[in-house]
Amino acid sequence: MSFEEVRYREPVRMLRPDRDVRFACLSYQVPGTNDLPIFVDHRAADAMERHALSDTSVELGGILLGKECIDELSNTPFVWITQSLQAKHYANTQASFTYTHDSWEEISRERDKLFPDLDIVGWYHTHPSFGIFLSHHDLFIHEHFFAQSLQVAYVIDPIQQTRGFFQWRDRRMVQVEGFYLTADRGDRSDLARVANDLENFPSPSGPGGGGLSPRLEAELIKMLSRPATPAYVSSPAERAQAAVTFGMLGMLLGMIGVVGALWMYQLNSRMQEQADTLKSLAGAVDRSTGGQRLAMDTLLDRAGKETPADFQDRYERVGKARDEARQQLEAQRGINETLGARGKFLELQVAKLNDDLAAARKKAAENEEDAKQTQALRERVNLLEPDHDRLKAIAATVEGKKADDLYRRLGNYQLATYVLGAASAVLAAILGYVYMKSIDEQADAATPTMPPRPAEPTTHRIT
Repeated sequence: MSFEEVRYREPVRMLRPDRDVRFACLSYQVPGTNDLPIFVDHRAADAMERHALSDTSVELGGILLGKECIDELSNTPFVWITQSLQAKHYANTQASFTYTHDSWEEISRERDKLFPDLDIVGWYHTHPSFGIFLSHHDLFIHEHFFAQSLQVAYVIDPIQQTRGFFQWRDRRMVQVEGFYLTADRGDRSDLARVANDLENFPSPSGPGGGGLSPRLEAELIKMLSRPATPAYVSSPAERAQAAVTFGMLGMLLGMIGVVGALWMYQLNSRMQEQADTLKSLAGAVDRSTGGQRLAMDTLLDRAGKETPADFQDRYERVGKARDEARQQLEAQRGINETLGARGKFLELQVAKLNDDLAAARKKAAENEEDAKQTQALRERVNLLEPDHDRLKAIAATVEGKKADDLYRRLGNYQLATYVLGAASAVLAAILGYVYMKSIDEQADAATPTMPPRPAEPTTHRIT
């Protein structure tokens, strides 16, 4: 932005609008205690908002008109902005705004013609989607053309819907925290509408709610200014396809609804079951707690009736009984171990006896076979008895005597054989007896000794 020389007037002494009963005031945000009080007429604020929304693709700007004032009561300065003038015949881009000589002359003519009694108290411009700040070029403009202490700069971002004033403080430009909107007391409803629009609060509907907001009016203007486009008429096939599509979508939504209802029903059933389970569990806990409380009360009652000496005596008897029980348990464990070892030895003995029984059965079978052979021999002897007389006659002869002598020798040999066999059997029996005796002695030596019985032995019967 570029300006030529700017003329200004001396501050005017008057009451601040928020102290004058003729005006109504509302604050935008919260003005700071060290901020320069800035009062903006609601119609000027509304006009600047509409100007900013008229074209959000480039920067726009204008001049602030009003009064540089001194408060009569507090003798402190403030600024009262009552009008604004839009800049025309300017050069602008998306990120810059520059006044020409013609635009500044036209602003001067309009101010002299329309508002000759107002001062130029500052300037305003827009930052579409850039935020509220003063660039180096903006600071250059303000320092060279608005250098008076009460001249301000106003920046509007119509995209982000933010705005803010900048003032001189300690020879540099700083942003104020808030400012005031003013109106005649009879225009309080319009003042409230503008304040709500600036802070994005919904305005009341119905009579007294005011007109359209600047943003809504700008959107309507854009809609009305768009070129008309021919209406599109769909074909029957497209309408049928749309009907089928929406029908399938409706069926899908219906199925989803049914599934959701079933799921909710099952969920409700499960929740009811869990609630019943929790209720029964709570009842069981209550009953258990009642039983425990009754037992504790009983114990406490019994403990209250006993003297310390009785309680000590009962405690010692319980401890002695516990020690005796432990001793009996240890003795029983020793007896169980001894019985286990004896049982294993008896199992070995039973296995050996089974082997001996099998051998005896085998021997009996062999003896039975010998008895059968003896019977066969007896039968053969009986068959040979008829020949006995003939043998005697033969024996009477010399050859017979020789044969008889030979037969007696053979008999002696058989007798000796029988004697030797019997002696061998007796010797084998003696050796077996000695072997069994040694095994019994070894088993008795391997058997563990019985542990000593407790002072009060317990009688056990083993079946």
